[in-house]
Amino acid sequence: MENSPPILIRKGSILVYRAYDVSEEINLSSAEKLLLSYGEAGRLRLVTDLRKAIIIKEAPIVVELPGEKLELGGRPIETAVTAKVWDYGVISITLKFQIPPATDWKGLVDLAWLMENSPQLDKLAQDRKQLLLTQLLPAAKNLYSWTVAEDYITYCIEGYEGAASPRELLNKADIAALILAENKDKLSEQSRELILKHALQYSASDIAVIDWNSALLIDNEMPRDIADTIEFCLTHLLVMRHYDEMLDRKLSALYDSMENRGKQGFLRRLLDDFYSRMEEETAQKYIEFSEFLTRVENSLKTVGDSYLATIFRMAGHEFRFKDWQGSVDRKMSTLERITQILQGEINSRRSHWLEIIVIGLIALELIPLLDHFTK
Repeated sequence: MENSPPILIRKGSILVYRAYDVSEEINLSSAEKLLLSYGEAGRLRLVTDLRKAIIIKEAPIVVELPGEKLELGGRPIETAVTAKVWDYGVISITLKFQIPPATDWKGLVDLAWLMENSPQLDKLAQDRKQLLLTQLLPAAKNLYSWTVAEDYITYCIEGYEGAASPRELLNKADIAALILAENKDKLSEQSRELILKHALQYSASDIAVIDWNSALLIDNEMPRDIADTIEFCLTHLLVMRHYDEMLDRKLSALYDSMENRGKQGFLRRLLDDFYSRMEEETAQKYIEFSEFLTRVENSLKTVGDSYLATIFRMAGHEFRFKDWQGSVDRKMSTLERITQILQGEINSRRSHWLEIIVIGLIALELIPLLDHFTK
């Protein structure tokens, strides 16, 4: 093996993703009209949607945005920028870099490290997201102020030397170092096995290794359908994380308000109104999240290929869908129970005051009668 030729990349690209949950919903029909009417048509261009790659009920709008030349590791690299606008309020930005021809595996791992640790990529993606969102404002419903972005990197290799097949490449190259962008420490065999156990193969000429932070796709042709499926899954993870964070904020606000429960007067009335609104919002968010989970479950049915469905399922496993769903379900149940208890107390107190008012009214009615008998 020591005399075997080195692995060299003849053709390939790196896809750097940043996904943003910008609003509750984006009307894609309105969004498409807004983008088509954009003044600088040369800067924004709609391209083919995903239906030719994977079948999605509500395929996103795909938009080409202005590229930029970045300097990574002292070397200028051209960056192509593409955005996808999803109907559930997510904008995902893809930064595409071509791997320089004849890059060896160590050079590719070094490039991966630069990609993982470059603040330029975050800034470029953020700027392009803001550029696009400015045009989409009329089509967006209930904008979010959440600034967290979900990130991911996919390495696509279309041509290589030094191995006769993708399976041989996996045996010869340090795949784990690339997936983890680890260019300094030598990884243990256990770490490598954990990464390689996620390798999926459709034919002898391709292979896909999917992990929680990045993926490696090897194919003679650009494996766009697989990359799109992973991106589709990534946007679902983002929405789950946003729901989880949103519930954290609501629970925190509820706990803070409970400390003031014993106070009377105007503050007490404000808290009563707050608990009533919280109960309504909890019911609304529960319905929204239930609809979202149904969409995620149906995604496996709408991905129009059994292999792509396997890719989707594997990505969902690596993204810990079930853990995030469980966290949201627990917090939703906690919020629902607390608000129901507090609302029950409010209703009981209101009922008590209503009884006092009724008794008072009856007493007022009896006063003239008592006055009559005393005369």
